[in-house]
Amino acid sequence: MGKKKNKSKKRTRKQNKKQIKDNYSFKEMDMTFKGAHDFQQLYLLAKEFGLKEPKFEEAFQKFEESYNQYKVLKIIPDRFNHFFAKKGWIAFENLNFPLMEKCVKLAEQGNPIEAEDALIKYFTNRKQVNFLANRLMALKEFQPRRTLMLNALEDHFSGRYHASVPLFLMMIDGFVNDFEHIGFFAENVELTVWDTIAAHDSGLGAITKIFGESRKKTTDEEVNLPYRNGILHGRDLGYANVKVSSKALSTLLALRDWADAIKAGKKGIDKEFVPPSFEETMTQVASFLEQYQETQKQKEHMNNWVKRELTVGEDLSEKGEVSDYSENTPERALIEFHYYLVEKNYGKMAKKVSKHITKDKTVGKLAGELREIFIGKKLVDFKLVNVYDNAPAISEIEMLLEFEREEEHTTYEIIHKFRLSYEDENGETVARGYKEAEWRIMIRPIQELEYLHIRKGT
Repeated sequence: MGKKKNKSKKRTRKQNKKQIKDNYSFKEMDMTFKGAHDFQQLYLLAKEFGLKEPKFEEAFQKFEESYNQYKVLKIIPDRFNHFFAKKGWIAFENLNFPLMEKCVKLAEQGNPIEAEDALIKYFTNRKQVNFLANRLMALKEFQPRRTLMLNALEDHFSGRYHASVPLFLMMIDGFVNDFEHIGFFAENVELTVWDTIAAHDSGLGAITKIFGESRKKTTDEEVNLPYRNGILHGRDLGYANVKVSSKALSTLLALRDWADAIKAGKKGIDKEFVPPSFEETMTQVASFLEQYQETQKQKEHMNNWVKRELTVGEDLSEKGEVSDYSENTPERALIEFHYYLVEKNYGKMAKKVSKHITKDKTVGKLAGELREIFIGKKLVDFKLVNVYDNAPAISEIEMLLEFEREEEHTTYEIIHKFRLSYEDENGETVARGYKEAEWRIMIRPIQELEYLHIRKGT
């Protein structure tokens, strides 16, 4: 009888276990959409009495479409973990949403193998992985592992899985240890963080138990999961395959979202959502509708954007004064940046660096880092080579730079491609021409300006 009661309690706990869709942020959004629906009904009633507001008309026209998209977005992470967590894949905030949606649909149709093939294809694509890897390597807590990460990625992309898998597992364990003072695979590690996708019970909380499973038998049979104990203790000898490497990499990349949540102070919080009052809801809905309209206007502006086709030497000078270049253009910003370097004005250089990348640093700290980097290196000359408008808020510019090693009185030339983003005062990217913003140089990380090649003391 007692055993039956215990089983019943376990089932109850399992049934009461919260899903990702129960996260605080989703509950908030649920309430916002409900409020918007109520607001829409009030507005339709008000129209009967002659009240008509154009901005609400436009917003409500697309309300149902947005709500349907949101309903799908809300359930996909839970469905993804349901099908794939036991196989070694978890949902996380920055994982490509269309990919997750596609994999869920394939699994629901009875094609889980095809779904896993899609995941492997994604995590062996350099461009897609590099985006996520750069986000991870930008964290100061991860930067000591940057060289190791680059080597592991090269091994992974080159099919040297015997090397990439142990490196990914080592970095997973060590990175978590830096935050928690206990490794990712430790038996009593607690990786669940409030109001997150990656650090949900069904995400990292589940995967650590699977990857940390005890492996006591030596076998050379191929395994499909990156069992930490079996691999690093030399028991699972058949680990060197693309599936195991991709799953280990995926988990490592998901840790960026986990780390962000911890740095945002979400660790240890257990805050339940309390529905706002009717007045608060209406205020939130009005704000939401205004923001929605603003977003739609910006999208329309981006859709109408036309890429500039520029030839250096014909459409613009390869070298000139700052005033020779059109105002509010990426080329003018970059030319100005290098004139500041000639003048050794590191404070003004720091103000031209992307806030999105270096938002955790003050201008003074950036100026000090720049000064340290350029000690012993004098910029003698520079000129534009090519200008590429890649997107409404992104441009890339190739420059030829000539430096002098001041101690040796010798010079060297390099060509470097700079990436610039159009950012507002908060460091958020904005489509050029949409509103007042500024072109800034994306240097990540600031202490590793790769185009210098030769550093102080070398």
